Order: sequence, then C-alpha cells, then structure tokens
Amino acid sequence: MSLPPAAQPRVRLSIPGPCGQRNVLTRVIGGKDSKLGRWPWQGSLRLWGYHQCGATLLNRRWVLSAAHCFQTNNDPYEWTVQFGELSAAPSLWNLRAYQNRYQVQEIVLSPLYLGTSAYDIALLKLSSSVTYNKYIQPICVQASSFEFQNRTDCWVTGWGDITEEHMLPAPYILQEVQVDIINTTMCNYLYEQPAFRLDIWGDMVCAGDPEGGKDACFGDSGGPLACEENGMWIQVGIVSWGVGCGRPNRPGVYTNVSTHFNWIQKLMARSGIHRPGPSPPLLLLALLWAPLSV
Repeated sequence: MSLPPAAQPRVRLSIPGPCGQRNVLTRVIGGKDSKLGRWPWQGSLRLWGYHQCGATLLNRRWVLSAAHCFQTNNDPYEWTVQFGELSAAPSLWNLRAYQNRYQVQEIVLSPLYLGTSAYDIALLKLSSSVTYNKYIQPICVQASSFEFQNRTDCWVTGWGDITEEHMLPAPYILQEVQVDIINTTMCNYLYEQPAFRLDIWGDMVCAGDPEGGKDACFGDSGGPLACEENGMWIQVGIVSWGVGCGRPNRPGVYTNVSTHFNWIQKLMARSGIHRPGPSPPLLLLALLWAPLSV
C-alpha cells in the first residue's frame, strides 16, 4: 500500500556520512557461504579471541550487538570485534585477522534490559578508530522500520550453528540467508499457541520462512537483519531469540533497531568523536535531524 507524501515516515540516518554501501558485488539455518566484502559491516564479537556473537559497525568507534551476549561476562577488556574477515576461525588459525581486530573500551546495555528477551540491545565503544576499506564499511540505521513491513528480500548473516545439532564447520565461513519480514500480528499469533505463549514486544521484529529452514541460530546473536532500500543497506533488526532454529511457524525474533534509534543517537553523540560529514545525496537527510546530532 502506498501512502501520500505527507504520510510517509521521515528517514533519519544515524550517521551523517555514507553508510550501507557494498563495494563488492557478488550457516545461519538454510544459508550459504558468503563472499568477502559482501557484508562489510559484519563483525565477529570475540571473547578471549574466540567468536561468541555477531555485531555490526555503525561508525569508526561504535558497534551494535545484543545485550544478552554479555550476560556472563561484561568486562570490556576481554572482548574484541573483528571486521573484514570471511572466516571466524579461532585466533591461532587466522593470524592475519589481528590487524582488523579492535579492542572494546566500553559496553553499554539498554537501561531497560532486564535479562529477558525485551530491549536486547548493546552498544560497544571501541578503544581505537576502525579503518575503512573495501571490506569494512558501516551500515545505516534509521528511526522508522515502516517501509520494511512484509518485505521478502531481507538478509541475516552470521557464523552461528547451521542446524540445532550442528555447529558451523571449519573453515568457519560467514553464512547468509534471505528471509521474510513477518508482521507483528502474525508473529504474536504463532507464538501465542498453547505450547509457547511467548509475547512479541513492541521493540521486536520477526523474520524467517513460514515453512521453516531459514533462520538465525546459536552463535548468530547480535548480528544484523538487513534490508536494502534505494541502494542503501539498513539494519532493521539484531538477532535476539527464537524457539529452536528454522522450525516451521517459529520465526526468528530480532530487536527492532528503529525503536532504539534515539538511544543510539545520544550515546554516539556523547563520545565527541568526529564523524565524517555527509555526502551530497545525504546532506538534506542529515539536516532534517541536525538537532539530534553532535
């Protein structure tokens, strides 16, 4: 359904500079091996050098992930984020990756996160600035996810298990799978069945395939659900939870990034870190939300 111009949601990007661009053209459940540079914002969140969760690059110093990844360890100095690598191989197997691995300086969980499935979002501040290149670029986030309702062409990426019983095998190549966005009414219906009765909160978004077989799984937490809009890739969700992996009528549940847009903006602004100025196509969009930026 098309809305008149006055009713269209206003897009506000969290980064005034370019974002959501892929410079490279071309298991998650039902996924396939990705290619280096296809998802340049994808990060591997690592505890003591070993992959634990996914993450996404927002700008040179800030990274987005899931709060539940830090339930057992929230000491920032024991965490790093690795970018620009196709493999999540353990440290000793991938010495080259050290140059693209960044120390976490601060872990900020949503103040509303209480250890349950709601408000499952975390921002990580890095101790040094990320160097952008062909394989490392930030993703966009925005204040509305309206235009992504019922989309059938969004993607989930990660290094998690490829089935409920099987881990991603060596050489641990990043997996990608295309999924449908499932509207909240339908998702609530599916999760209100007697065996489950789980609530889909307002800060959640569901995605998967009604027939099953396409989903995130253990180890994908914190990674992106991303959709392309007008040539830009937007992070719509953060891998959060689900019942099993890839089961029929049990879609994956993601934190809805747009509902936390203002919180993300405030934290990024407080850092005082210089962010690149807008490219001409984004200048007007940046000016529309200038009061919210640094």
